[in-house]
Amino acid sequence: MRQGRLIGTIVCAVVFFAFLGAPAAQATQVTGTYIVTLDAPPTAEDLEVLAGVATSVHGFEHLAAAVVVAAPAHKALLGNLPGVRGVYENETYDLLLRQSTRTIGADAVWDLGVDGAGVGVAVIDAGVDGLHPDLCGAPEVCEGTDTKTVQNVKFLGRQDVADPVVAIEDLITTDTGSGHGSHVAGIIGGFGLKSTEPFKYRGVAPGADIVGLGVGDVVEAVNVLAAYDWAIERQDQYNIRVINNSWGPGKGTPYDPEHPVNLATDAAWDAGISVVFGSGNDGPSTDSLNMFSAHPRAVSAAGGAKDGNVAFFSSRGVPGSDLWRPTVTAPGYNIASVRATTGFYTWGADALAPNPDMIMPPDNAWYATASGTSMAAPHVSGTIALMQQAAHDARGTWLTAEQVMNIIQNTAVTQDPARGKGGLPNYQAYTMGAGYLDAEAAVQAAAAGTGMEAYDDGVDYATKTFAGQIGPAAVVPVTTFETTFTVAEGAISLDVMADWSVAANDVDIDLYRPNGTLARSTFLQCAPDAEPNGYSSFCTSIPNERITVAAPAAGTWRAVVKGSFSVVQDVTGVWSAAYPSGSAPAPLSAATVTVTAATPASVAGQGNELVATVRDAAGRPLPNAPVTWSSAGVGSVGHAETLTHLNGTARAVATSDLAGDQIATATSGQASGSVAITWLGLPDGGGDPDPPASTPGRASGGGWISDSGKHTFGFWAEYRDEAEGPAGELSFNGHDGTHVTMDGVTSFVRTENQSTVTGTASVDGVGGYRVVIELADNGEPGKDADSFHMTVTNPADSSYRYEKQGILGGGNLQVEQ
Repeated sequence: MRQGRLIGTIVCAVVFFAFLGAPAAQATQVTGTYIVTLDAPPTAEDLEVLAGVATSVHGFEHLAAAVVVAAPAHKALLGNLPGVRGVYENETYDLLLRQSTRTIGADAVWDLGVDGAGVGVAVIDAGVDGLHPDLCGAPEVCEGTDTKTVQNVKFLGRQDVADPVVAIEDLITTDTGSGHGSHVAGIIGGFGLKSTEPFKYRGVAPGADIVGLGVGDVVEAVNVLAAYDWAIERQDQYNIRVINNSWGPGKGTPYDPEHPVNLATDAAWDAGISVVFGSGNDGPSTDSLNMFSAHPRAVSAAGGAKDGNVAFFSSRGVPGSDLWRPTVTAPGYNIASVRATTGFYTWGADALAPNPDMIMPPDNAWYATASGTSMAAPHVSGTIALMQQAAHDARGTWLTAEQVMNIIQNTAVTQDPARGKGGLPNYQAYTMGAGYLDAEAAVQAAAAGTGMEAYDDGVDYATKTFAGQIGPAAVVPVTTFETTFTVAEGAISLDVMADWSVAANDVDIDLYRPNGTLARSTFLQCAPDAEPNGYSSFCTSIPNERITVAAPAAGTWRAVVKGSFSVVQDVTGVWSAAYPSGSAPAPLSAATVTVTAATPASVAGQGNELVATVRDAAGRPLPNAPVTWSSAGVGSVGHAETLTHLNGTARAVATSDLAGDQIATATSGQASGSVAITWLGLPDGGGDPDPPASTPGRASGGGWISDSGKHTFGFWAEYRDEAEGPAGELSFNGHDGTHVTMDGVTSFVRTENQSTVTGTASVDGVGGYRVVIELADNGEPGKDADSFHMTVTNPADSSYRYEKQGILGGGNLQVEQ
């Protein structure tokens, strides 16, 4: 029996990899918590640089990021320090809320002697209830079994300025609120001990070890990143092979490949850990994926019913897209699992998602039903645990994250009526991914070392968007607009769908075959057993209609969009036909690209959101169009989407630290479009009446010097020929309590590895001072080599002089062209 933890014993361990405090003088400021991404996991010098500005810093060991508590006014300064890629707010994310194991064939795998034994599954969620015997976290709780939850950690972020991230390890339970994480963990690997029928509610991989990483019912990015870093650091100790994430941002969140959570997924992938996300619960609306699940290195789990269909709530991607689509579908509707002994979430789920296999007393004291892609993701995570054990037992090797991804897709149920409704011709990839999860086939492939080649579904798509208005109409639905689409010979399936904004407005589609006969109508459709055509907005109360036709006849199909409400409603939609590879009509190409900026003029140092809209020759939005971004003049473009959404748009962010003009350009195929942005500099307030001429270059850095005490600082300054003038920022905190900030830059001069910057400054919040900063970059790292010299004077008081200088005791300075 594994060694457990004593109930009531709490061992507190700070996730300390690097923590640095700053002077007490800064602690009185209003602060915010930020995530700073870097080029690589932060070194000691990187953290010293950040600590020059921040109240406190927490650096991760395996993630290219740090948590920084700093004054909001210093957010832009943080973004300009050496090695920093981006600065992000500490966002919050939403939790994505017996037969299911049989649906995916997990029970057949158990008969082969594979149950996930020896494989650790990390559950980043609200918490895991180790007091429940199915998830027992100590021998005293286990009922004759090994300890299931082998480690249970609670992550506490933003506790105070001295300790931004804390991990409390060796807890029995970390689920003290919603019960969501316990339900998820039970699906992955719960023992199923407490039902009157033995093992009725057993999890997918009952032999797997659960590692609970509790981040709270309000899922904060800081805690999530700390959990990722903890899992990677302790991968070998607990043999962690998969991380389950049943949470994410809502529909419409831009996909940012530079987002800290996506970078954390990359780090886990590189460490050989599979990352699973629920695809989101914003279906059946089109283009509604959880954007963390759309990351190419994440397994995106769509939610399915136990009969092999897709559940109506499961988020959809974009027709024809290889990026905006789930990876695979797994059971997520009416799933019975652990009811937390202290939680409340699953009590509500019993009423909200009534289960045909209702949990009867006394079982309902220990188990509850819930629905959502939160429940689909752990089915995939449990299957990965089974796959890893099978691969190691049969071939003595663990699968890479890429091999896992490929096997899951290559073995999914699709185009096989005898095995279920998964995949084509019933469901295109934007809805179901590669098909319905088949644990038995995946485990067999993992053991044999097959199915690991790159996944190719052998399908091409032809798509066309449309738009129109309906209403006002009479009580009886009336025709308001029509749209047509030509299907070529050999099509596997045809989808037509419409989306609008107001759920109370019921829109319907009548679809007509090329011979003029009615193929199907969505009017009053509410028959789940008739999926993929079982739901309409009448049933779901979601503003979306969708019709699927298997093996559609060649010719021109016609859709009539109609409604019966008294206001005008804008409707957008798309046709999508699937064909065997090589037989689809040529895709539409980009004819025009327009780029808009949130504002035509912005203050330097702030972000300006850009939207590129790609259209075809008919003026219709073009989804799945590749977009490249470029910039001329001052500034740059980053955090960019490189593939358009259903509405033909891709988003990015323009930034500039210098005043001047920028031209941001988006290109798709042979078409391109641009937008001009004017970046405004802050007034310098006078300063040196005759400053030396500026020369091109940049200086940045931070850390501390010792001159009768420890002084911390962060700094950057830059000048470019195309800019209106130099720009920069300074935050200096003296040991004596003096706080100096730079209000404007009047001159920047670089000579090889040295720079001299003059500007205006405020001292302890009072303006009107002059500052001169001299830096010397004497190699990497800058500690014990680089030098910092600051002189502050008062033009109105010739007797005033505040001067600090020294060699860096910690941190780094960089002077470059």
